Amino acid sequence: MRTFLLTASFAALASFVVADEPKKADDPPAAKKPMIKLPAQPAKKAEPTLKVGDAAPKFAADKWLQGSEVSAFQPDKVYVVEFWATWCGPCIAMMPHMSEMQAEYRDKGVTFIGFSAKDPNNSEEKVTAFVKKRGSKLGYTFAYADNRDTYGTWMTAAGQGGIPCCFVVDKAGKLAYIGHPMYLDFVLPKVVAGQWTEEDQKTVAEIQKDVTAVFRANADKDPEVGLKKLADLTAQYAWVAKIPYFVVPRITKLAAAKKTDEACQVAKDVLDRAVSHEDTSMLNGLAFSLRAPALRENKEMGTIAIKAAEANLKLLGENDYGAEFSAAETHFAVGDKSKARGHAAKAIGAIDKPYQIPGLLRSEVVKGDKELLGQVLKSAEAALAKAGDSDTGALMNVADTHFALGDKAKAKEYGEKAVEAAKTPALKKSLETRVKKFDDEK
Repeated sequence: MRTFLLTASFAALASFVVADEPKKADDPPAAKKPMIKLPAQPAKKAEPTLKVGDAAPKFAADKWLQGSEVSAFQPDKVYVVEFWATWCGPCIAMMPHMSEMQAEYRDKGVTFIGFSAKDPNNSEEKVTAFVKKRGSKLGYTFAYADNRDTYGTWMTAAGQGGIPCCFVVDKAGKLAYIGHPMYLDFVLPKVVAGQWTEEDQKTVAEIQKDVTAVFRANADKDPEVGLKKLADLTAQYAWVAKIPYFVVPRITKLAAAKKTDEACQVAKDVLDRAVSHEDTSMLNGLAFSLRAPALRENKEMGTIAIKAAEANLKLLGENDYGAEFSAAETHFAVGDKSKARGHAAKAIGAIDKPYQIPGLLRSEVVKGDKELLGQVLKSAEAALAKAGDSDTGALMNVADTHFALGDKAKAKEYGEKAVEAAKTPALKKSLETRVKKFDDEK
């Protein structure tokens, strides 16, 4: 899973809350796309054909990976159908809370269904492995489709282009809510009680505006701005405090506001809860944020960060690149360079995506370490051999690693190959600028 900083900016927060669907298999998240000239008058977006109040469409899945098959929506039962994917960090971050809600509402006739459809980065094997590892702890139903038919009749028809997205089917088989699952604490009790109204739907829209305001406030340089905005909203809606995307930012804001004791206590509580729920998203976010340079002088925060990173690694396993990289960075942040180096070596051995290599090259653990950089080079060269000489990303990974090792000649050689392989003028220009830096930088 990609590393993220929840408090960096509103843009970063927004990308954490919703991920675009689907993604290209060979498109690393940080890749820069060439500029595309838009038409003077772009086509008007089609109106959704599936709306709140409509009868729920037919729901079909090829594999029911956990829980009983739902062949039809039964009268007097409520269903929450959530669309997700294995590559979607925001989706996985919401799962522990949805697990709590399933446990709370199971005896009230509510069934949660985590539905995932095939896309280039979301194969049946990946979804099955995820459910096998996390499903029993989450405790709700999971289904998979080897095609995009159900996605089309639900998501596309409803005009939804980002996940996670959930559809609440009421006791009459109609759609009561379409939107992000972070608002289920407001929606579900009313739907279950048969008290959901059009006015409630309007209230959700207003709450969404307030939540957006909190995200924006969290990006403010003054930590008190974000803290106050969140406190005001939770005073009105206590359930907002459960939204995963606000948990870690609150800790870092408390620390930045010099409310150290409160920040540490909240961090400990979050750590205990994340470990109990095997919430790897929260553990990763906690370790990432608490190892930030501004918090490194706080030893207690550093201890919590280490516990979070190690718990995350224990859950995901030593073959998980992200978990090893997080452990390396966290140990380095608290001053244990030996352990940091050990985890970095394991992270390099676990590389399975080309876009992981630039992150390692930027790491303070790896920089200047000839042995570790040599291992990175082997991984980069192996990726290039697999991808072929027409893959500009793989070529630049080899070039950048040679440069990090101090071999400018080799860096330029592979950089120039990348420029030659560029298929668009914009990409070629961008790569030429990068290659030029091999001469300019030391």
